[in-house]
Amino acid sequence: MGILTRGEKNAYDILKVVDQMNMKYWLPIGATTLYETCIRLQKKGYIEDTGEAENKAVYCITDKGRKELKKSICELFERVDYDSVWFCLAVIFADVLSKKELAEEKKKRQALLDEYEAGTKANKEKLIAAKAPYSSICAIDRMIYIIEMEKETLKNM
Repeated sequence: MGILTRGEKNAYDILKVVDQMNMKYWLPIGATTLYETCIRLQKKGYIEDTGEAENKAVYCITDKGRKELKKSICELFERVDYDSVWFCLAVIFADVLSKKELAEEKKKRQALLDEYEAGTKANKEKLIAAKAPYSSICAIDRMIYIIEMEKETLKNM
């Protein structure tokens, strides 16, 4: 739906944008999955066929879809996990939020990251004190780098 906020597209064109964004490395998105998703989103009223092409559906996002997308983007800002994919998606499509909504989501994300960072660093210190091998600590270091990167992204948004 986020891609459709930037203009009407058929499923093949959406797939090309997904490929251009290298999203295949984030999530496995194939043609069949994309076509099924478009049909499912259309049934829910989130997107609709503009009827501009005879042989294929050309989709646009509906008001209902835009509201659902905003809700989803907010949920992604308020979610911290072991990878930055969901945060990246939230950032990419954050322009659907108003300035006020974005400021609020950034504030919530910052608070989550601060809490998560404190707990992650405390866990690392415990492992270091217990003389755990680096193989036990390397995933924690990765999470600290991700947290730092996300904080930098929030600051620059």
